[in-house]
Amino acid sequence: MTDEAIVLLLEQRDESALRAIESQYGGAGRNIAAQILGNEQDAQEIFQDTLMRLWNAIPPEHPDNLFAYLCTVLRNLAYNRQRVQNAKKRGQGQQALVLDELHDVIANSKSVEEIVAEHLLQNAMNQFLETLKREARIVFIQRYGNMRPITEIADLYDMSESKVKITLMRTRKKLKAYLEREGLL
Repeated sequence: MTDEAIVLLLEQRDESALRAIESQYGGAGRNIAAQILGNEQDAQEIFQDTLMRLWNAIPPEHPDNLFAYLCTVLRNLAYNRQRVQNAKKRGQGQQALVLDELHDVIANSKSVEEIVAEHLLQNAMNQFLETLKREARIVFIQRYGNMRPITEIADLYDMSESKVKITLMRTRKKLKAYLEREGLL
């Protein structure tokens, strides 16, 4: 079933749309949530919450790319849950620190109108990563993809913390320039 057909079913308040979303995107959605949360049970709950959000948002929203819309909602819910869980565990504030470091480069967009821009940003990020030297790419992915602490990255790759910080700073500057050239900032 096409995304457009599923969106039309949602607009008609037909519950078969939820079954179609589960069938087409359930595995990928739960996988994304599990990668963020590290827990299959929480991932299932987040996916169910995402379905409820879609049901409540469509209509009036009418996303052109249902999967991108679903992923945006799902990631936001998963990150919110992770923030709550991390707030309960003192000393586990890496996500907030990582997001703060990237705040000036990538704005936190949660509105439905920016879903397409988010998808374009994701593609641009992947293309940007391909332009980096191996070391810079690894450090960047370890920090912002895997949210590893700077000390751990330094230990893993036998680098000084200072070198890791400088590499990240330079890569963020390159990323900002790249996104500006691409018209995404």
